[in-house]
Amino acid sequence: MDAHQYKFTYTIHKDKRMLAPADQSLINEAVMASQRAYAPYSNFKVGVAIRTSDAHVITGANQENGAFPIGQCAERVALYAMIHSAGRVPVDTVAIVVDNKNQKTPASPCGACRQMLNEYRSHQQTPMRLLLTLATGGQVIEINDISDLLPLAFDGSFLGQ
Repeated sequence: MDAHQYKFTYTIHKDKRMLAPADQSLINEAVMASQRAYAPYSNFKVGVAIRTSDAHVITGANQENGAFPIGQCAERVALYAMIHSAGRVPVDTVAIVVDNKNQKTPASPCGACRQMLNEYRSHQQTPMRLLLTLATGGQVIEINDISDLLPLAFDGSFLGQ
């Protein structure tokens, strides 16, 4: 039996003022996007801002539905909007902001969103940074690459692609 261990490193910044101005702006865009979330059932509003390698910013917010399985997470809304409006351009950074009074720490993407973002990242073959924070401010968790959150990810290679 071979035992393997997986570790990754991430950075916690005290607040967004510790980041470069472009990253601060991206977080601000995600905060504004969270205000357009439709979350009447959970009140867990999420806003996302994606910055592409050519500096375009595309946003999205979660959209709930009374039949929960058909709602959409903010990460996927933003990714689909980006692909539709800008094409399949490389993603540099994704800011994910949670706007919920009960949430005390930043939240990372759900499993489905990790899969979607990681799949897109595998095609661009360059790192996709994540910035996770709250709409009310506070700490920012910086993850250097989405692939760090999904080790041993399922991808097209399993399908003979």
